[in-house]
Amino acid sequence: MTRADLNKFSRCRILVIGDVMLDHFIWGSVRRISPEAPVPVVEVSHETWYPGGAANVARNVAPFTKHISIMGRIGCDTQAEKLRGLLKEEGVSCSPMLISKTIPTISKARVIARQQQVVRVDRESLQQLTDVELRQVGKKLQALSGKLDAIVIEDYGKGFVTAALVDTVTRIARPAGILVTVDPSPGNPLSWRGVDIVKPNRLEAFAAAGITDSHSTAPPYKNDELLRNHASGIVVAKLGTATLTPAELLAAVNEP
Repeated sequence: MTRADLNKFSRCRILVIGDVMLDHFIWGSVRRISPEAPVPVVEVSHETWYPGGAANVARNVAPFTKHISIMGRIGCDTQAEKLRGLLKEEGVSCSPMLISKTIPTISKARVIARQQQVVRVDRESLQQLTDVELRQVGKKLQALSGKLDAIVIEDYGKGFVTAALVDTVTRIARPAGILVTVDPSPGNPLSWRGVDIVKPNRLEAFAAAGITDSHSTAPPYKNDELLRNHASGIVVAKLGTATLTPAELLAAVNEP
């Protein structure tokens, strides 16, 4: 990205939509095995927390623009308070968030000792958006539509991103001239009709093209199948270890 690209991107108003999570790391050391069960006893030295899932994407975009917000579903719990605090520190607005009284904030706690993960504890309830929540999404998007340049949908297959959500986003974004990009989840195949850019991973790209992955570095050249099956204007397939950030995607689409 050139300096001109960065300057242009810094003025972009972006909303990230998707499955938000809280990543919790518990660091320590192991000196003995528990007398209660054949498991290591981890003596905790310190703990760290980071935004996860779609919240991490918003955090990554924040250094490039001050106009970044996040929409996802959080619960009425301490994990939600921690996540909102972390995002606020990064300059990410949480005002578009949906708050559930029954579904907990998705969180993943990892216990790490001697640089190895001992165990991971997930706290999640995978439920799709209700009709009431979907209407809330529509109202929030409608209110924001005149204040957005782009929407980034980040699907982690946890229930927030559904076909009905995509329809709601595209229905509001298209007449408002809002660019919509998508990072799909392999476990949640959806039609992305109406979005501007889809960034499938290697497995999804080859499957959408209807060809076998030879595990070579060559891309699936049946671009017409990719575009038709993903039903979007641009498909950016991630074939190797390098990852395109939402900032790079949005900058690329604006290049002449």
